[in-house]
Order: sequence, then structure tokens, then C-alpha cells
Amino acid sequence: MVIRPHDLIELSDIAALSFTEVEDEGLGWVKDSLRHAPFVVVRRAPFSGSGHIPVGIRGDQRSQRMGAYLSPAGAARIITPYDIARQQLWNNVSEHRRPLPVIRVMQEIAKVLSGCRWGPAGSGGFEMATGAPVLKESSDLDLVIDMSSVQEGRAQAEWASRLLRLLDRLPVRTDIQLETPEGAYLLHELVKSRTGKVLLRTARGPELVPHPWKLEEA
Repeated sequence: MVIRPHDLIELSDIAALSFTEVEDEGLGWVKDSLRHAPFVVVRRAPFSGSGHIPVGIRGDQRSQRMGAYLSPAGAARIITPYDIARQQLWNNVSEHRRPLPVIRVMQEIAKVLSGCRWGPAGSGGFEMATGAPVLKESSDLDLVIDMSSVQEGRAQAEWASRLLRLLDRLPVRTDIQLETPEGAYLLHELVKSRTGKVLLRTARGPELVPHPWKLEEA
């Protein structure tokens, strides 16, 4: 079973979760949230020594976020951002939720990213996959793109600049992470960087690394 950051895991047993931050009596909203939508999201963090998966639970409020570890035995199924895009799960969102900005732009996003391996993450991906009404009018659209599905070298940098320009015209703010086996880059940082160094988000934390698209001087 391959597990990656941003993957959603449907729980087969809430008891498979372990919490290190709070005592049981402080988990009221967590239990309520999981009763309504028994899904957790994989965090970008190391697995535990016993192989438990780092996950996060989201509540109704922005302040309601909780880290935990999940025993693999408690995972019923995995829904990746790429699954959401491939199956166009935004079409399954309830009719009265479809006017939300993030949902409204998904078909256009699918056209723009045609040919890439991509998918929605964050609150948008969560609602599309689970049906839980977590999106708001002000929500950003979080996207992940598999960097290996993008051309390399100068063509890659030109593609990124063009993509950023297209997304900036949308009526919703977008936050794009380019995923690699080593970690993730923010698209905006790759395009705007002038130092030759960018942040790579890894399971160990952010690391300053050489720009992956270092180009030869024209």
C-alpha cells in the first residue's frame, strides 16, 4: 500500500487512530467530525517507528485541526487527489454546493491541466471525495501536480510560467504543489525565484535546495 501526502484515507475503525497531543476528553470535536465523515488526510511527516501513518483530522472550524497516527489496519480505502481528478468527483457535489467558487472552476482547471497528472487537495478535495460540506466562499483551491508528468528543462519552466498566468486569471486563489519523490515545491516559488534556491517540503521539514529547473544561460 503506497501512501502519499494529501491522500485521503477512509477509516474502517476510529480506534486505529492514536493521539499524542491531547487526552481523550479533549477529542470531542474530533469524534464528532469523524462520525460525520470518517476520513483523515495523510500529513507530510515521517511514519512512526511502528509504521503508523501520520494523518490529520479536520473539523468545521479552521482552528479545528488535529494530528494523529493511523495503524494501517484501520485504513478501509485510499482516495488520492489524482483519483478525484480522474473521476471528476466535483460532479458528485450536491446541487446547492456547486455555485461555490472552488467547485465552479473545476471543469476549467481540468482543461488547463489536461495531459498532467494532477488533482485537488485541501478542503476542495475533501468535499469532492467525501461529500462533507467543508468548503467556503473564501476557500482557496489547493492542487497537486505530479512533477514527473511535466516536461523537463526549459520547456518545464515555460510551462510553469504559462500555467501560473492562466490560474491567476481565475476567480479563486490557487495554491499549487509540484510533487516529487523527495518532497514538494510550490509552483509560485519555482516561477518567481531569482536566487537559484527554493524550498522543498519534505517529511523531515522544509529544506532549501538548488532550483530544480536551473537553466543554461541563453
